[in-house]
Amino acid sequence: MEQEQPPIRITDEDIREANQLSLHCPICASPVERHTTESALRPVACTKCHTLYHHACWEQSGGKCAILGCTHDEYVFYGEETAPILKIDYKDLTHPLNGRLPSRSTKRLKDEQRRQVEQLRRPSLLRRLWQWLLDQIKID
Repeated sequence: MEQEQPPIRITDEDIREANQLSLHCPICASPVERHTTESALRPVACTKCHTLYHHACWEQSGGKCAILGCTHDEYVFYGEETAPILKIDYKDLTHPLNGRLPSRSTKRLKDEQRRQVEQLRRPSLLRRLWQWLLDQIKID
C-alpha cells in the first residue's frame, strides 16, 4: 500500500534563493552578462525576488517578473547603485589647524617624537660593537 506524501510547499525564500543561483534569464534562458553594449541586453533585477533578466526580456514578459509566485512589476538595473553615494573631494576636507600655526608645545612634542624615532632606527652600541668585531674577523 502506497503512502500519500505531504504536499510540497515552496516559500518566497526558496524562490529567491533558486533565482539568485542562476545567472540565466528565465525568459530566453541565455546568460545575463553585466558588461554589454546593447541596451536591450542590459541586466535588470526584480526588486522583490532579485531574479536577473535581460531588459528586453523583462519588457517582453509584460513589464513584470515571470517567476511563479512573484509577479512584481518593478526592477532595477543590475550593478548600478540604488542608494546615494557619499563622494568626498580633497577640497572638501579642512586643514586640521584651520590656518593656525602649531603651538610651541605641539612643536616640542613633534620634535621629541622625531628624536625617539631616530633613536629606534639607530643601532645600539652593543650592536655596533658586534658588527665591528665581525668586520675585523672578516678582514683577518
